[in-house]
Amino acid sequence: MILFFSYSSTAQDSTYVINGNLEKIKSGTIYLSIYELSETFRDSAVIKDGRFQFNGFVSSPFFASLTMPQRHDDYFTFYIEPVTMEISGRGDSLRLLSVKGSEINDDDKLLKERMKTITQWENADSKIYEQAYKDKNSKIMDSLDVVDNGILAAKRKVVAAFVMDYPKSMRAAMAIIENYSYYAEATDLEPLYNELDVNIRNSPKGKEIKKMIDTYARVAVGKPAPDITEYTPDSSKLSLSSLKGKYVLIDFWASWCRPCRRENPNVVAAYNQFKNKGFTVFGVSYDTQKANWEKAIIADHLDWNQVSDLKGWKNSTSDQYGIRAIPSNILIDKNGVIIAKNIFGEKLTEKLKELVK
Repeated sequence: MILFFSYSSTAQDSTYVINGNLEKIKSGTIYLSIYELSETFRDSAVIKDGRFQFNGFVSSPFFASLTMPQRHDDYFTFYIEPVTMEISGRGDSLRLLSVKGSEINDDDKLLKERMKTITQWENADSKIYEQAYKDKNSKIMDSLDVVDNGILAAKRKVVAAFVMDYPKSMRAAMAIIENYSYYAEATDLEPLYNELDVNIRNSPKGKEIKKMIDTYARVAVGKPAPDITEYTPDSSKLSLSSLKGKYVLIDFWASWCRPCRRENPNVVAAYNQFKNKGFTVFGVSYDTQKANWEKAIIADHLDWNQVSDLKGWKNSTSDQYGIRAIPSNILIDKNGVIIAKNIFGEKLTEKLKELVK
C-alpha cells in the first residue's frame, strides 16, 4: 500500500523558533525539513559552539526532520508547531535528540508509547516483505496483506482510545488524519471527530478531518460515483460515465507502486473471467511519466480502459474520491452507483460472482 498524506493550511501564519544545543557537535551545518502539504520546505543553520537556531512561520503543526551532511541514516523526526521549542542532546546520534517546549511532541511521546508494540510488529512485517520482494516470493507478499490489515486495525484502536483520553490534543487530531485518511468511511471518522474539543475541531487539522468526512460521505456505498474524465494513453478524453450499463471497477494505481503491480494479476484474472458478462475495469493512473505508465500497461496486460492526468498524487480524483493510498478501487453497478470499495484479490472475484450471472 502506497500512502500520500496531505495537510491543510491557512493564511494565518505563526512564528516558530527552534533553539538547538548539541553537546558533542560544536560546529557544522544542520538542515531542517518541513513536510507541508505535498511540498517539502528546507532550511539550514550554522552550528556554533554546539548551538543553532531556526525560525520561520507555520500555519499549523507539520511533520519535520533534522539532518546533517554525510549522515544519511541518522536523522531526528518531530512535529514543528508555532511555538518556541528546544531540541538538545549529545548529537553523535541525531535520533536520540529530545524536544522541550512543545505540547504536540509531548503528546506524541504518549502516543508512541501506546503504539510501541504495534510499531515493532509493523517493522518486523516490513522486513519480511522486503526480503520476500527481493526473493520474488509473491505467495509471502500476498499473505502479508492480511497482516497489514491487522496492523491498521490495531493502530486505529489505539488512536480511538487516545482521542477519547486526550480530546484537547492537537496530536490526537493529527493521529486521526494519519490513520484514517485512507481505506476509511465517514462513519469511522465522525465519532472520533465529535469527541475532539471544539477548539481542535475549529483548527486547520480539525477542518481537514471534517473535509475527509464530507468526502467519504460523498463516495459512500449507495451513492452515485462522481464522474471522472481524463486522458487515455492516445491522448483522447474518456469519461467513466461512458461505461454506464456495465459493472465497473474503478482501479486507482500507478506504475511506480509495487503493491499496485502485485495486485494487477488479480484484476487481470477478474477482468478476463467476467469481461464478456457485463463487467469492465476503468484504470486511473497516478503516474507522472507517460512512458512508464504505457510500459506498465503492456507489461501487466491491462487490457481495459486506462486514463490519467499525469499529475501523480495531484490527480483530480485524489480530492474527488479521497484517494490517499494506492492500490484503491471502487466497484459501481450498471447505473453508476457505488456497491463496494477496496476489494482485492479473491474478494473481488467473489463479489463479481454474486453480481455477474
